[in-house]
Amino acid sequence: MTRTLALAALASLALGLPGAALAHGRSTSMSSWDIRDAERPSARVRVQATWLDLQRALPELGGLTPGVLATRPDLAAAVDAYLTSHYRLQVNGVACHPTAPRASPVPDATHVARRWRIQCSLAGERSVRADGFTEVMPAHLHLARLRIDEAAPLGRVFVLASPLLELDRAEGRELPRASSFREFVRLGIEHIATGWDHLAFLLALLLVGVTVWEVATVVTGFTVAHSLTLALGVLGWVRPQAGAVEALIGLSIVVVALENTALTVSARGRRTILVGLAALFAVSTAGALAGRVAVPALALAGIGLFSLCYFGLLSRVARPFRLRWLLAFVFGLVHGFGFAGILTEMELPPSRLAPALLGFNVGVELGQLAIVAVAWPFLRALLRGPQTRRQLVVQAGSAAVLAAGIFWFASRALAAGPP
Repeated sequence: MTRTLALAALASLALGLPGAALAHGRSTSMSSWDIRDAERPSARVRVQATWLDLQRALPELGGLTPGVLATRPDLAAAVDAYLTSHYRLQVNGVACHPTAPRASPVPDATHVARRWRIQCSLAGERSVRADGFTEVMPAHLHLARLRIDEAAPLGRVFVLASPLLELDRAEGRELPRASSFREFVRLGIEHIATGWDHLAFLLALLLVGVTVWEVATVVTGFTVAHSLTLALGVLGWVRPQAGAVEALIGLSIVVVALENTALTVSARGRRTILVGLAALFAVSTAGALAGRVAVPALALAGIGLFSLCYFGLLSRVARPFRLRWLLAFVFGLVHGFGFAGILTEMELPPSRLAPALLGFNVGVELGQLAIVAVAWPFLRALLRGPQTRRQLVVQAGSAAVLAAGIFWFASRALAAGPP
């Protein structure tokens, strides 16, 4: 019965997975602007977006890969027209004329970037409008780095409710400012609340938490770890490949889901899980060595060795739940780099890094604590009752999380190309 229900949950989630899986994280794009000359305004612009968001906005791109833009001028023109019409420099509310966009390098094959110049024929009050993708993804977030005349660069967050930035001093109005500490707090909250992969990992950790103390140690381990790598990533001290980090986040979900199951089955079942996990890491590492998997082979081998040793400890300790903080800490390091990506992409000036980092991290923690406060009592109520029922719930829930983790790992590791 338990196995049947778990497999049913796995199959049902797999059937409904594409929409949720593709919506992982928050839909984001970014741009850089170099804006000059208030008399005859001009600008150099670069906009980068995910191929998935472009497919949502332009249905004719459905089922295709970014490489098609090199061979289909009509589709490239559609992408160029969309970006130049949604990211524009304006004078007195009128859009200035853009030149023909050109392709720009991107970090991996899941993104597309274009750069172009803008020339205005009139002088007046300058403004930047960034409202791309909000018609198909209302929660879309656009991160912009702007250099206006000779002023220091500033970072700005554009959302559906605030798509316009006035650039010039006018009567009763201040010069444009960078996004505030409070806005970065909000950004952190929204990032964790809409990051389905981070939420799946966190909820999987909570699924077998027995006491408040055990939950507290798990959350603390995850918080300390991701705060550390968030800082390292934003400050530029460590710069792992974005595609590899996203794939490893999916893999972390797989490991936690399998651990949940291992805690509810017999010794024979745990051995079967251990063999399956070893096979997964062996195949993935071999694929990385062959250039088929977009994660460094050394990273896969290291995480695989840790995971197998950790699983080996589960059967040798009286209270295996007390080890979960270690698992949360190690994989929290990976998730921290995922959190860092959104701030790193903004390329904030040094003077803005500290408040942005602090505000974003505070937002992530507040969002995380709110999720734990709501989810854990609900999970505890769901798990009340006989042991067989608790095992059934854990196994079914873990099967669903496992399906999501496998999908995320496979789709990200294989889609991004060789590291």
